[in-house]
Amino acid sequence: MLVGDSMADFFVARREMIDCQIRTADVTKYPILEAMSKIAREKFVPKHLSSVAYSESNLNIGSGRYLLEPRVFAKMLDLLDVTPKDLVLDIASGYGYSCAVLASLAEAVVAIEDEYFAKQSQTILDKEAIHNALVYEGHLTKGLGKEESADAIIIQGGIENFPDELKKQAKIGGRIVAIFVDGFKGSCWKGLRTEKGVDWSFGFDASAPVLTEFTKERQFTF
Repeated sequence: MLVGDSMADFFVARREMIDCQIRTADVTKYPILEAMSKIAREKFVPKHLSSVAYSESNLNIGSGRYLLEPRVFAKMLDLLDVTPKDLVLDIASGYGYSCAVLASLAEAVVAIEDEYFAKQSQTILDKEAIHNALVYEGHLTKGLGKEESADAIIIQGGIENFPDELKKQAKIGGRIVAIFVDGFKGSCWKGLRTEKGVDWSFGFDASAPVLTEFTKERQFTF
């Protein structure tokens, strides 16, 4: 937690995040380190949470959304392997921090959020002069609704299942990164879109609060 809320305090917190959370998690790709070094994480959370924006935890930002802890988010980016030519689909982006970081790595970012977060995050992104990220209001599991439109897809929260409609929105050869949660256990997996579907491979152990829209339908027996 920061002692104060000055720009100097946040700069120190950002540097410590890189040195103590990201590098120690074996994330060493320069574009990721640079992007997370320059994006002011504290500007993408409610004001009362700015002092804990760099904490080593999933930060509850309200309305069922979480800002994923820096270490986990950085490792997800490492798996996603974004290139400067990619169009990235960012699901459940909250106030837009993930969009801002991805925008530094990709050609363009399209995010899907509910009405409140879509408006709030687009306002912040515009204020921060991040012009290659757009946030659309929509249902998280439906994404953009356009098949084979994204080079990469990432979800900012835990999921219990990955809907087929969203899988189809990755281009052939495109990548998907998501944290699958089963009870108290979670792990991050990378999917590679093929003509036959998605080939999933294990990434690393991780957990995140499950997004309501990605819960499995419960079966009741009598």
